[in-house]
Amino acid sequence: MGAGADADGVGAGAGAGHEAEGEAAGGWEPLSEDVRRTLEVLFDGDSDAQRGFRAQIPHAEMMTDCCSCPCVLLSVDADAVSAVPMEKGTDAVAGAPLVNAQGGYDGEATVLASGGFLVDLQFCDWEDRGPEPLRLWEWLGPRHAMGRADTAQGAG
Repeated sequence: MGAGADADGVGAGAGAGHEAEGEAAGGWEPLSEDVRRTLEVLFDGDSDAQRGFRAQIPHAEMMTDCCSCPCVLLSVDADAVSAVPMEKGTDAVAGAPLVNAQGGYDGEATVLASGGFLVDLQFCDWEDRGPEPLRLWEWLGPRHAMGRADTAQGAG
């Protein structure tokens, strides 16, 4: 999401139980409304994997990251919710195009999971303008089929 991303609470990849390198510096905080709603939109399907990742959202925290694209590191309380079975250790599990206020394609949003837990929400904004006046979740186009998590449990 370009320049506005960090101000909106968007910054890439922590792990379940705060196992990421950012832990030592602290900085974990509850999900912002924009990040929470963005994740809910990206996981609005009814497969077992979609339901499993959606169940992790209330148990997730975030930390912004200064990677090359605006990202949010995610950390899920592994004691509070189950891991989603995955064929790969780390994989993209949800995604959608970013559609600007004029309806044009402007980039991609991708969620990564590792070990069955949400770890990273990444935004690649080609124009580096951010979603204004749209909120993050309103900027998402139709969701992509991603990774192989859905096939681990089958479509539900």
